[in-house]
This record gives sequence, C-alpha cells and structure tokens, in this order.
Amino acid sequence: MKRKYWLVIASVIMILIGVLRGIGGISLFQKGNQLITDIPIIATNPQISLIAFGLLLICALFIFAAINLIRKNSRRSWIFCWLVLLLFLLGGLLNGYILFGHPIDKGQMINFIAVFIVSIFLYTGKTALKDTK
Repeated sequence: MKRKYWLVIASVIMILIGVLRGIGGISLFQKGNQLITDIPIIATNPQISLIAFGLLLICALFIFAAINLIRKNSRRSWIFCWLVLLLFLLGGLLNGYILFGHPIDKGQMINFIAVFIVSIFLYTGKTALKDTK
C-alpha cells in the first residue's frame, strides 16, 4: 500500500471535479443562455447544448478514471487520468471561447489550479502503481 493514499486523494478530487462539471452541464441544459454568470453567455442554443453534453461527458470520464485508478492501480489507468485532465483543460479553453468569447477567465484559472493539485498527487503516488518499473 506504499503511497497509494496519494492516488486515493487524487481520485477523490477528480470525482469532485467531475461532479461539479456534471452540475454545470445539467445547469446549462436546463437554463441555456439564461444561466446567471459573471460574464454574459454569447453562445447559441445548439452550441450551449453541445457544451452541456461535453461537460457531462467530462463528468463521466473523471469519475470513471478516478474509480479505475483506485480499482486497478495500474500504469494504464494512471495515464488515463492524465489524459482526462488534459481533456478537461482543453475543453475548458474551448468552452470559455464559445460561451463567453474568450478562453481564459477566472473559471479557467481555477481549472489550472485544480489540475496542478491533482497532478501533484498523481505524480507523488506513481510509485504505488502495481506495474511501475
């Protein structure tokens, strides 16, 4: 069980991020461009629906990757977590551009900080993986 607790912490944070993304996706589906935000939403209804679906997909990927990492504790699942984090950041940039007209805002900075924190835990827990060489 050497250092596996770091992977558990990373997984818990990833599940929380996934749930928050899912809540955001559901909110966008329900309220569309009527959703109250600091910056007005400029996207069309089809764009908003596509982004909401993307947020729900990221939610599912985060939860799946986190649970898979804890269950299998393998290098493959660890790499999958990194891919999900990368998709999360790229999706956030794209969502910011489509929804608000510019990719970098306070929300995206929070995303970068969250990914940085999860990255520290993932990297620190790497030695606990079953098939680490």
